[in-house]
Amino acid sequence: MNNLTLSTAALMIMSINIYGESLSESLESVQTVFEGSAAEEITQQPIKVRSVRNILGEYDLMEHTKGQLRAGYITFSEDGTSRTSAYALGGHYHFNTKRWNGLMIGAEVYTVLNLGINQNPLNLNGDFFDDNRKSFILLSQAYLDGKWGNTEIKLGRQVLDTPHADSDDIRMIPNYFEAYTVTNTDIDDLTLSAGMINKMAGWENGVNSADFVDVSETLGVNDDIDGIYYASAVYEGIKDLSLSLWYYHYSDIADVIYAEAGYSYALSKNTTLTLGLQYDGSHETGAALLGKQDADTYGISLEAEFADLGLTVLAAYNQDNGETGATGLSLGGGPFFTSMEDQTLDAIGGSGKAWTVGAGYNFENIGIDGLCFGVAYGSFEADDASVYKSREIDALLEYSLSEKLSVTAAFASIDHRVAAMEDYDQFRLIASYNF
Repeated sequence: MNNLTLSTAALMIMSINIYGESLSESLESVQTVFEGSAAEEITQQPIKVRSVRNILGEYDLMEHTKGQLRAGYITFSEDGTSRTSAYALGGHYHFNTKRWNGLMIGAEVYTVLNLGINQNPLNLNGDFFDDNRKSFILLSQAYLDGKWGNTEIKLGRQVLDTPHADSDDIRMIPNYFEAYTVTNTDIDDLTLSAGMINKMAGWENGVNSADFVDVSETLGVNDDIDGIYYASAVYEGIKDLSLSLWYYHYSDIADVIYAEAGYSYALSKNTTLTLGLQYDGSHETGAALLGKQDADTYGISLEAEFADLGLTVLAAYNQDNGETGATGLSLGGGPFFTSMEDQTLDAIGGSGKAWTVGAGYNFENIGIDGLCFGVAYGSFEADDASVYKSREIDALLEYSLSEKLSVTAAFASIDHRVAAMEDYDQFRLIASYNF
């Protein structure tokens, strides 16, 4: 697989949305993929290519329409250091006004509470809390939404799920963005969008989960930048095929092009294959505040769903041939097919490769509704393996007790095979009640 090459020209014009789909949805869909097939012959359904990280980090808009309560626990252990742990309560409430002349106002308040009961402050894991490891309240969404015909404009704090800016909902609070976006669907089967991202809040902003900070701080730039601009085209007019192309301009940092294609093919009534191809490239621009950027990344993914068995199998491969390795400019979990609970291709920090394999099982097939289990194994290695080489094992258990109540447990074990890096493992448990 080291010699895998893909046509850049073809990939630059082909892409699909990979925005996360929960493991439970993935496995449940195996059993219902052919239900309503007559309707699907008329209406093209988006083809989704998922990584392990997409499955783990999906932000479900339906669950976040009105409100949600969460309880969470996390523990992290690295060789040679003390274990850190934390538990918390949290949740949010969201509301929209009615539209008036096409305009609507939306808002959401999010809170995370550090109960502080029997938690040793010296061994407190900070992933759930603010920069002082304390409770917080955040106005997570506050936007003006205008919709006229096939054009929608959204201004303010909001959820984004694009290849290089996404919610990545795998902690107590997902990522949120201060952004200004426009979407148009005047042309049949073609969705055009553009936007500007100015600030970011949430567990991956790198500064303080409880605050919207300039994207320059999140990216580690000392100087202010004008923001991140993007434009995209997504085409779904060909049966069983989805194509898209994304362009990002990081002011005075880099220009990024992302392309992806996905094709779904039914081998039989109970077996469906989904093939994904991707390309991601970046080059420095303007003042090049983060230095040289030269990413040239290719990826391929294959997913097989066996409806009669309740089984889903996934395999993916990424390789970067650029001088600086896969771009590390993502605000969130990133777009790569091989991304896992912890490791991603850009963590290598230079040219290299990654591959993952995984499987999921829906216990509904044996009479246990709402219970799903998945495992995955991944390899991440620089071209010079003495610089970076790691392996990761993930396990996920998700149980939906009802339409409103669900529990997710995720475990990741990282085995670094470079002397200067220590092994570690982490476990998180999130229970959610939607209302």
